Amino acid sequence: TGWVGLGFSPTGFMPESDVVIGWVKDGRGYLKDRFAAARTVPSIDTVQNVRLLSSREADGVTTLEFKRKLVACEPNDRSIEEGTTRVIFSYNDNDPVSEDSPAQHQVAGRVSVNLLSGTGNLEPGPLEADHTKFNLLNPNVSVPARPTTYWCSPFKFPVLQNEAHIIRFDPVVQEGHEELVHHILMYQCNNVIEQFLNVSWDCDNPPDYIPEVVWRCRQGVVLTAWAVGGAGLTLPSNVGLPMSGATGAQYVLMETHYNNEQSSSTLVDSSGMDVYYTTTKRQYDGAIIEVGHFVTNHLLIPPGVGDVDFRNTCPERCTQAGLPPGGVNVFASMLHSHTAGTAVWVEHYRNKTKLPNIDQNFHYD
Repeated sequence: TGWVGLGFSPTGFMPESDVVIGWVKDGRGYLKDRFAAARTVPSIDTVQNVRLLSSREADGVTTLEFKRKLVACEPNDRSIEEGTTRVIFSYNDNDPVSEDSPAQHQVAGRVSVNLLSGTGNLEPGPLEADHTKFNLLNPNVSVPARPTTYWCSPFKFPVLQNEAHIIRFDPVVQEGHEELVHHILMYQCNNVIEQFLNVSWDCDNPPDYIPEVVWRCRQGVVLTAWAVGGAGLTLPSNVGLPMSGATGAQYVLMETHYNNEQSSSTLVDSSGMDVYYTTTKRQYDGAIIEVGHFVTNHLLIPPGVGDVDFRNTCPERCTQAGLPPGGVNVFASMLHSHTAGTAVWVEHYRNKTKLPNIDQNFHYD
């Protein structure tokens, strides 16, 4: 069924990529370590740093299992490190005539993955028997014909007599809109917004009839967050986010970032979130703390410079005001930036001593 190629790229494109190309012919597997200096046939490395472990071809599927070191030792090889790895792939249905001349690919693509650190709890644990699920979905939003839009939709949580615990969030991305929906944030609203539940609007250009007390929910407490490339969030078995009752979340404002790169005028979206809760209160209340640099028009990158660091510090007086005296346990973290961001990390200090970073990705995509 032809050859298959896999590469590790600094940019997500072919030039400067560390590549392997292999195939199976007459029951024998072939695999070569290569380097793509440009958009052309990758040349075979003088030193081969991959080892073919197994190969098979059956029912139109070619499978090659190989081994290589994580740390590169040769100039044309790329190390696989913690954080984002940009993987490129390609294949052709025809076997090469020789190792030097595989035909041009018929299919090619790229994907950014966390090969070493994964994406968190992809396999959610068991939930309480009394758990209930409801969904919050955008109401058939006609996505504006421009590259970037933040859309706001208000919702009311189920009304319960006593406080309950939210125990899980799952993103619901409309089929075919995987590249359109960039992120979804859910803000807790402490104000009654009952009369606005049947409308939604452009977050940055709210209609005149939406009062400030409603659209300012977007500046409030984040209840959950999801971004492209991420999975859902299942809380630890002894932790829940307060919902309903006298003090729990009752109203939320959901912000959806649409990345409409082609400025299409025909897109209609109903993405959102699935929310799971239990009326059996868990041992601990959970919460989200949002840290980083606030995005304003003054956040500028000077022209003609290389890397630029933007740093924001939550000092001792900040943590004392926002966290309980006994501290907190961090059980999950999500790093987020847009296209200009190439590295994101969260440093941690205690008593003027730097501790290991809470989270880091120095190859952010």
